[in-house]
Amino acid sequence: MSRNLQAAIAGAIVGIALLLPAFLHTDYTLQIIFRIFLFAALGLAWNWVGGYSGQLSLGHAAYFGAGAYGLALFARAGLPPWPAVGCAVILSMIFAALIGKVSFRLRGPYFALCTIAFAEVLRLTAKNLPNVTGGDVGMQVPALFKYSTTQSFYYASVLLTALAVALTYWIERARFGYSLMAIREDEDTALSVGINTPRTKLYALLLSAALTAIGGALYASMFLYIVPDQVLAMEVSTEVAIVAMLGGAGTLLGPLVGAITLESAAEIFKAWFQEAHLLIYGILIIVVVLFLPEGIVGTISRKLAVFKAAPIPPFTEKPRPGAKAETTRAAVLK
Repeated sequence: MSRNLQAAIAGAIVGIALLLPAFLHTDYTLQIIFRIFLFAALGLAWNWVGGYSGQLSLGHAAYFGAGAYGLALFARAGLPPWPAVGCAVILSMIFAALIGKVSFRLRGPYFALCTIAFAEVLRLTAKNLPNVTGGDVGMQVPALFKYSTTQSFYYASVLLTALAVALTYWIERARFGYSLMAIREDEDTALSVGINTPRTKLYALLLSAALTAIGGALYASMFLYIVPDQVLAMEVSTEVAIVAMLGGAGTLLGPLVGAITLESAAEIFKAWFQEAHLLIYGILIIVVVLFLPEGIVGTISRKLAVFKAAPIPPFTEKPRPGAKAETTRAAVLK
């Protein structure tokens, strides 16, 4: 599946999503689709680090929580909501710069463990600073929109996904994107040809952290209240990573497909299987990982590439009856 085709499909999905509120009149349905597009945007942001540069980050809850708590804290300090979001984004990028400077010296599972540790440190810090963050009790978050309706946040999540798709489309075609992919394939070779790998990975992480923080601020403002175990939980990091890997890490369309599949399956199984829905949900993920290791979009792209590259057998004229016997007789006469 070509990049242009993936971009066209993603654009069509976003366009259809912008029209859906005209036909959907229940807040519950809009909340489900809000969550789908929110995690699609977060998955696309994670994809710049985990998919294109091959760095398995499992600490994106740190940037999600920084966006949520940053909005609440800066608004409490007297800033209007949207400038508070801007300050929260800057805060998340500072955290990303700190973790990047340390963790990008590591590779493989050590990098993943370092990102997990950083997110856990932030979660425990938020839990143990009741005078600042409210501790386990949590704190209120201001509304980002004058009319704080589900539809407003729905449109915001769709537009955030559209922004993430546009940035991914640019990254895939820019020198920056090719540098990320070179690092993913072989970091030592990328270094040898002149790519500044630490700086390139850090830029990807900063961009990813900024967009993830915006998603965290949107999520917090929609529910107007946050606690550390909600926005800084390990589950946020793993869900963001699974969304991208399920759909296809390193592809433009993958995180969007992964978010639609994962979040829809979670709601369907919750309604059908009730207490057993987490078990069925887990089995689904295991089956997809075992049989579609490249993700849904990655597997489809590979199958299409194999189909297009399959050679066409040459035309051979069918031999006439008795032709072999005539050839043998002529050889004997000679």
